[in-house]
Amino acid sequence: MAKGNVALAAVFNAVNTALCPFIVPFLFLWLTGLQLDVPLGSIILELTLIVLLPTVIGVSLRTKFSAFFARHDSAYAGIGSILYLLILLAVVGPNATTIIGYGWYAFVIAGAALCLNLIGYLVGMSSRLLTSDRKEVITYLFTVSKKEFSIAAAFVAVSGLPSEIAIPAAFFAVIQMITSPIAAKILARH
Repeated sequence: MAKGNVALAAVFNAVNTALCPFIVPFLFLWLTGLQLDVPLGSIILELTLIVLLPTVIGVSLRTKFSAFFARHDSAYAGIGSILYLLILLAVVGPNATTIIGYGWYAFVIAGAALCLNLIGYLVGMSSRLLTSDRKEVITYLFTVSKKEFSIAAAFVAVSGLPSEIAIPAAFFAVIQMITSPIAAKILARH
């Protein structure tokens, strides 16, 4: 959609997902002071099923049957968004009362998510210092600005944390679903 380097983005996504089970517990401890007890085998299985397996299947099919899949490029963003929304609803649905109870605090969470997303775009744009290849810059831009909501959902599910802990990640997912197409359209024009 934004004309980035799809292969590089797939590699970045796979590496990001593979490192998460090892990095997230340390970040959680550093940011909250709480030890996150994560069953490593379960989280690796969850991430493999939610993120890695679909990525590998998609890249494999796209490589093997490129002419066929290229004809349907315009539909993939919509299909991906629908699947992403289904995962999002799995977290938001059971926590709807909690989210509604946040009142104005929900706007603070959404504002923080928007700031995090925009900072990600800024960091991604700084890749211009490393490369002048437009496709690579776009790939860095979207890789750095996005945060995998599915990874947060997987960690919450397997670690036994209350599901409302994933609510800020759900807010970020909504912000990301709003800003990414806007950024992609702007980049496609230039």
